[in-house]
Amino acid sequence: MEVSFTADYIDYMSEWTRRIEGEIITSDRQDENIFLFRKPIGVVAGILPWNFPFFLIARKMAPALVTGNTIVIKPSEETPNNCFEFAKLVAETDLPDGVFNVVSGKGNVGAALTSSPKVDMISFTGSVKTGENIMASAAPNITKLNLELGGKAPAIVLDDADIELAVKAIRDSRIINSGQVCNCAERVYVQRGVAEEFIARITAEMKETRFGDPLKDDSIEMGPLVNRQGLEKVRDSVETALAQGAKLECGGGIADTPTGHYFLPTVLSGCDMSMDIMKQETFGPVLPIQIVDTLDEAIAFSNDCEYGLTSSIYTKDLSKAIRAVKRLEFGETYINRENFEAMQGFHAGVRKSGIGGADGKHGLYEYLSTQVVYMQS
Repeated sequence: MEVSFTADYIDYMSEWTRRIEGEIITSDRQDENIFLFRKPIGVVAGILPWNFPFFLIARKMAPALVTGNTIVIKPSEETPNNCFEFAKLVAETDLPDGVFNVVSGKGNVGAALTSSPKVDMISFTGSVKTGENIMASAAPNITKLNLELGGKAPAIVLDDADIELAVKAIRDSRIINSGQVCNCAERVYVQRGVAEEFIARITAEMKETRFGDPLKDDSIEMGPLVNRQGLEKVRDSVETALAQGAKLECGGGIADTPTGHYFLPTVLSGCDMSMDIMKQETFGPVLPIQIVDTLDEAIAFSNDCEYGLTSSIYTKDLSKAIRAVKRLEFGETYINRENFEAMQGFHAGVRKSGIGGADGKHGLYEYLSTQVVYMQS
């Protein structure tokens, strides 16, 4: 699936080579025109996380190359092999040497790349802390940055929602890539009138999630977490939530499997905004739920977080949906569907830790500089 989506994305971005536009602007001076040109920035450094190690190469490479830049990809030290395989495919094309480049290693390699005066733009997807370090490293050269630094996506379920649809979409959004996605549904605010039904049904669905090795069984819906450290971090997050008063509906611990780092699909009810799990990103299949009385309350709680990448709302009332869209402080809002952006859209965030986006037709211009020419006739 990731390979197919990657190819589709590259095809989509290649279509924009004929659609990059400049402008001719009327000047205040007589007999003068102002020409606005779009020009390549130069060398782009694409620094990858481990959670989508194949597709994210294309998401950084395609817009860079389409706009005339060269790129240096630095994969995560946790998942470098995908990048090496991608590079083999690139080597089979007629792309000139030096246009697509790969460097691998740990943080010191990334630091050397981001501090280099030869790099003109840095596109990074990953943690807030690493993003802060990249900003500091790039600052002496005033290097242009494009950062996507995490998410804590709220899902709002109102009394008039299609509960079956909401349960399926939120559950799918929570277990995708084992919950290791920045725009996953990370917390739920459900209106009191449907809370009991929603919690019962989402718990049943999470319990039935088939997890295991997807290479051995095509029916598997959820694989393992990336490593032991990630597994223990999710476990600690759940234990802290329970200690703070959350109620365990299902899951709650490390799965008893002979191999792999599997955490049981988990639902926590009785949560509130005093709990860490409602504000801190949890990279695992854990869904905390808080009951609310009104849409206003749900919106206020949703915005009470430093992350601002994605959000969603489930309702049959269009006016309520539009009201939420206007007030939710997130770059993306999904209405009655799972959290996952379309390539022709714009993957973007707001606030410190939701900054992001070089996707879609608008994000393409992140990879271009603007040249203004004044021509007197």
